[in-house]
Amino acid sequence: MTKKPAAKTKPAKSASMPAMKAAKSPAIMGPMHPEFLKNEVLADIFRASVARAPKATAIVAPDRTLTYAEADKLSDQIAAELARRGAAPGKVVGLYFTRGVNLLLSQIAITKTGATWLPFDSETPKDRIATCLADCSAIALLVDEDVEDRVEALGHPVWSMSDAPFNQPLAKPFVAPKGHTPDHNAYLIYTSGSTGTPKGIAITHRNICHYLRASNSIFGITTKDLMFQGTSAAFDLSMEEIWVPYLAGAALWVVTPEVLADTEALPRRMRDAGVTAIDTVPTLLSMFAEDVPSLRVIIVGGEACPPSLVERFATKGRRLFNSYGPTEATVVATIAELKKGDAVTIGKPIPNYTAYVVDDNLQPVPAGTQGELLIGGPGIAVGYLGQPALTAQKFIPNPFVKNAPDPVLYRSGDAVALDENGNLLFQGRIDDQVKIRGFRVELGEIETAIAQEDKAIEHCAVVLRKDHGLDRLVAFIAARKDANPDIHGLREILRKRLPPYMVPAAFEIIAEVPRLTS
Repeated sequence: MTKKPAAKTKPAKSASMPAMKAAKSPAIMGPMHPEFLKNEVLADIFRASVARAPKATAIVAPDRTLTYAEADKLSDQIAAELARRGAAPGKVVGLYFTRGVNLLLSQIAITKTGATWLPFDSETPKDRIATCLADCSAIALLVDEDVEDRVEALGHPVWSMSDAPFNQPLAKPFVAPKGHTPDHNAYLIYTSGSTGTPKGIAITHRNICHYLRASNSIFGITTKDLMFQGTSAAFDLSMEEIWVPYLAGAALWVVTPEVLADTEALPRRMRDAGVTAIDTVPTLLSMFAEDVPSLRVIIVGGEACPPSLVERFATKGRRLFNSYGPTEATVVATIAELKKGDAVTIGKPIPNYTAYVVDDNLQPVPAGTQGELLIGGPGIAVGYLGQPALTAQKFIPNPFVKNAPDPVLYRSGDAVALDENGNLLFQGRIDDQVKIRGFRVELGEIETAIAQEDKAIEHCAVVLRKDHGLDRLVAFIAARKDANPDIHGLREILRKRLPPYMVPAAFEIIAEVPRLTS
């Protein structure tokens, strides 16, 4: 998505505004495709591709390559043991792996049992894992043996994929449980919370299955594609990167953290492997030292897409998409196909989605005027797990049309404007939430953590600052009188409490944190 310096707008005064009297809806509509709304779950989508082409390649990794039939069989083994241990519809299983085949198989296995998976990045601190597991009452954390030692004494059951029962061949295929419906949660994503505690967003099978079909009607991933898979499972962009290929019957090219870190050699490796599609954040793409001629589809999202990237990668015979969407709207809500010379926008709503641009009274604003973006459609989540007040604040009844196909709208908190071509221009945030490395961060959560950990600190403020072309978090700290904050010790404590992307890259001591008179 594209990001310009944010012009602050006031938050809406009320989430329960009266319905508008205007006869015409102010909705910006995506194409209507009711055929994408199916009564299905993620396991149905995967098994359909297995049935169509069991011998087709599903996963290509440095250590092994699996066909769809092989991936189906191995994930059945894991699913059977998970089910024996209590995984079922309505239950949550944590997922803590480094990128690789076992992560992909375990994700498929959990969804086959009907349970909900809760993914964690492999660098997530143990304390944060424990907080999220407790918040959603997860029955266990499923781990690979290479990260098993990081969660010792977690305080929650830990199941290791190295346990023999997860690797036992089955006499017959695993049978999906009865009572598993599209309205069960497929996965949970925890995002940063302004109160200092992460908040859980539950996405149903109905939400995500519709999204896969709607988005691929635009992207056009086919059985012939080899999709780059390098995104953390804790980032919901990974659902697009992994499950759109499963839907299409395409193959995944799995990138290890070591290969991903070598950005100079990465384009050459992708070219040699014949990777045809990539879905990533613009930052990674901008680090490529050379083009990858085999790429025919490039999807970027999660952060600003600079025009220079379009000039480099929007070549003849290739399609470049800029995507935008909060987790609460299921991965992506709007998409723009970009070509050289085009203005960078976040485009228009995807099929069956709607968008509204409103002022602080939830009244529509004219084209060219900045307002808050409201999102509607089949991907809108039910709300935040166990937080009814916050849910009521952010997920509001459609105030424009009674009995609308988008009865609930998500207040994104993003400032946008509609251009003369009907495309949405992203213009920043209307609050202090930021995005870094594709992850949404509430600066207040970091500030709370800093204040709690060092009593020598009187006030602190964290900002997102661009240094030498790269976004990074900077903490400004004002110490108490005659006190000396231990910055080195504070940094180490934060690394144990917060994900790496939330730990400030720099700490600056100042005499006083500037404040408004209010």
